[in-house]
Amino acid sequence: MRKEQEDTPPSSINGDEIGSMDDEGIYYEEMEEINLDDEDMDGIDYQEDMEMEKPEDHAIMVFDKHNGSIFCCDLHPSGKLAITGGEDDKAYVWSVETGDVVMDCTGHKDSVIFVGFSFDGAFVASVDMCGLIKVWKCNLEGSQQETWPVVFEYEADDLSWGLWHFGARVLICGAVTGDIFIFKIPSGDTKVLQGHNIKTECGKMFHDGVRLAAGYEDGTVKIWDLKTCTMLQQVPAAIHQIRVTAIDTHPENSLVASIGTDGKIVLTTSNNGKVVAQLQTEIDLEVVAFSPDPQLEFLALGTLNGSVTVWDTARQMIRHHCAKSSDDVAAGVTKMIWVDDQLVTGCLDGSVRVYDARSGSRSLTLTGHWSEILDLSYNSKEKLILTTSDDGTARIFKYAVKTEND
Repeated sequence: MRKEQEDTPPSSINGDEIGSMDDEGIYYEEMEEINLDDEDMDGIDYQEDMEMEKPEDHAIMVFDKHNGSIFCCDLHPSGKLAITGGEDDKAYVWSVETGDVVMDCTGHKDSVIFVGFSFDGAFVASVDMCGLIKVWKCNLEGSQQETWPVVFEYEADDLSWGLWHFGARVLICGAVTGDIFIFKIPSGDTKVLQGHNIKTECGKMFHDGVRLAAGYEDGTVKIWDLKTCTMLQQVPAAIHQIRVTAIDTHPENSLVASIGTDGKIVLTTSNNGKVVAQLQTEIDLEVVAFSPDPQLEFLALGTLNGSVTVWDTARQMIRHHCAKSSDDVAAGVTKMIWVDDQLVTGCLDGSVRVYDARSGSRSLTLTGHWSEILDLSYNSKEKLILTTSDDGTARIFKYAVKTEND
């Protein structure tokens, strides 16, 4: 059964409500205050008004088994399986080639906010808002819908995010209480990074594999040692002054980039917690990501108003304006990942837009969704992009870089 709106995550990470508007810019909830007589209503095509024209579909596979928004997704390292989780309290593992459900991740009683395969593809996890964490052992030989063995199950406090360690069978989940749980899979050995009774909004591993950066609702940023469960550094809340909504770590482990709902980017050194830069940008900041190539020294930012910028971190200045609201109407960015030197962005209009970070030009646009993209994942082996959307579908796109004129 679908949850009421207050029981589900907001449409954007920042929690901003995106009001629906008609063609004249009037909120639908205000329509009842406007009196129209019969003559005014003549000629209105109700069906045309209600149905939004769907874009050209570039997807090679569409998965539509969910009932409601699909919040999260991941691709198996082999590129043969996908997992999606959503508003309907469901998570499914399904075949990328056929779209058939391979495994139903049963047991959840609230919106599923995180799903993912372990780095080696041996396990798959699903996590819901009320704190139920389940991990299954993957059976890659199975092709029909079946039940995989559950190797780990845990009920925590209400959860806000989750991630797998990129090189170990370790699952990490952040809680509304501010605690961060670390689970060794499949043994279930558990550690807890004690919070300060303030919700943790986001977390990201350092590339050294032993530290974690976490952002909190009060603007605090903490750097944790995962082995000793001790806090190494802390950026005080006074720096951001408002909740930290996204965070990323430099590939050389030297910097942490954090953004808040006030439009401020804060760059912090990881060894001593010193703030080396505070850059004021646009207030609708949504995503931040360092280039995985340390030689590039690029930091990418995406906003809900459609701006995509690439910054030179050494000079602390903008290198490229890849997209602006003026030329990318209704293409606000909700998700962003790097694929080599390309920026793959998921947008409010349902499109996937890819930008060349070296030139700032758009290299590819993929369409198919008719509502905002809520998550995306990439598989380098099969060169696939998986997207999930508020439209209740997940889509697989074959990724091949091309210019807009091709």
